[in-house]
Order: sequence, then structure tokens, then C-alpha cells
Amino acid sequence: MREAQRPRWTRIVPALGHSGSGGRPLLDGVVISVAPGVIGRWVLRMLRRAAAAGMDVRPLAAGVAAQRIDPLALFAAAVSQDTPRLDALARAQGDDHGVLRALAPLIARPMLQACRRAWAGRVPETWAYGHCPICGSWPALAEIRGLGGSRHLRCGACGSDWRTPWLRCSFCGQDDHERLASLASAESVSREAIAVCDGCTRYLKTITTLAPIRPEHVMLQDLGTQVLDVVALERGYRRPAAPARRMAVGVVAPPSRWRDLLGLRP
Repeated sequence: MREAQRPRWTRIVPALGHSGSGGRPLLDGVVISVAPGVIGRWVLRMLRRAAAAGMDVRPLAAGVAAQRIDPLALFAAAVSQDTPRLDALARAQGDDHGVLRALAPLIARPMLQACRRAWAGRVPETWAYGHCPICGSWPALAEIRGLGGSRHLRCGACGSDWRTPWLRCSFCGQDDHERLASLASAESVSREAIAVCDGCTRYLKTITTLAPIRPEHVMLQDLGTQVLDVVALERGYRRPAAPARRMAVGVVAPPSRWRDLLGLRP
């Protein structure tokens, strides 16, 4: 969370290439220009934190430190939620424990938060899709907000906020009330519930709030309501395993000023 507030991420937010029509997230198709050293150091910091928490990150840390893993390729896969590519990068270093897949959302988080801050005003007002208009992630939770009780979806990755109809599954679009239900846990407070869909067997945690959760705190709210996840899982409901959309995100090194001055080809 501290890293996401650093100005350097705001400086590398790319220019938008489209308006977000047709359900296309704003992040899709962008090209991020960032120095490999910036990403490499950030990835190594995350790996050290994971190691301190007891995860075996030695193969990945050695691969990044020895430059056997291209930090820009890893960052592109993390930002675009390309799990097959992440798994391939991990296997090439002899890691098959899913460490890189688990850390990828945190590696991408500062970039995604910066994009949300820069692009929030560019989201189409008519956005009516279940996935995030900024980064394409599935929502982490829904808010029933204010005295009017409007329903808003919240992205745990970038913190985005978009309105959605009450009676519709955010994952498959089901709007038959006989296929939709709500669960509650005896351990949870009354303002928390779980929206479930018997059409796709997915679930979404729902929280009643007076004011919007701060964008950078959506992930913390998700972590703090794990009792609801347990209730849903025990009844056979799951979160989607695959991303909402396949996205193309390019990550390149900025041009070298010295190379340009000397007239050298890359």
C-alpha cells in the first residue's frame, strides 16, 4: 500500500488508446514505458517479503537477480493477469508451487492503483459490465451504499467503483430471481452477506456502507471478511478462477538518451 502511493508509478501511467466502449477495460492495449531496474527492484522487494513470511522464493529470487527472468515480461504478465505466462516463467526457474501466481496481484497493484487514479474520470458512464472498467478484474465485493441503497461493484486490484443493477449476477449476467440468492454467516455482522448465483455457482461478498470504501482499502476489506468466503465455499460456491477478459498490455524500456545522442540502433 505504501508503494502504491509513490509518485513514480503516477509518472509511468500510459496514455489511453480507446474509450472503453463495448466492455473493453481501459488498460487493454496500453504500452507502459518503465526502466527494467525499477521493476526488478520492486519484484525483489516483494520476493523478500514473501520469504520473510515463510514462502520458498529462492528459485524466483535467483532468477530475477541473475537476470534470467525479464522483469518487464514478468510485470506485463502480472498487470494483464496472464496466469499461463506467469506459470511458464516460474517453471523455467524450477518453481512449481504457484508462488509467482500468488504474488502477481501485489506486484501489479501499484501500477493498477495509479491507473485508476489517472483514469477514473474516463470510465464510460454507461458501463454495465461485471468486470472492472479500468483493469478488467472481477469485483472483490459489492457495496450497498447510502440511504438509497444503490449497489456498486468494487475492484480489489485497482480500487475502481462502478454501479450495477440489484438483481443480476456480476459474473454470468443471470437475472432470474429464482437462480439468485443471498447467504449470511452467523459469525458475520448484519451488514455483511453473500450474493450467490445458481446459474454459474459463483458468489460475491456484499457489504452495506454509508460511504464508499476508500479505493486503496478495498483489498483490506476483502481480507477482513474471509468468514464469508468460508461460508460460500462450504456451500459449493466459488470465485472465478480465470480473468474476466484476456488483455494485451505491453511493457517496454524507455529509449536511452545516450543511445539516441550517439545514433546507435537498439
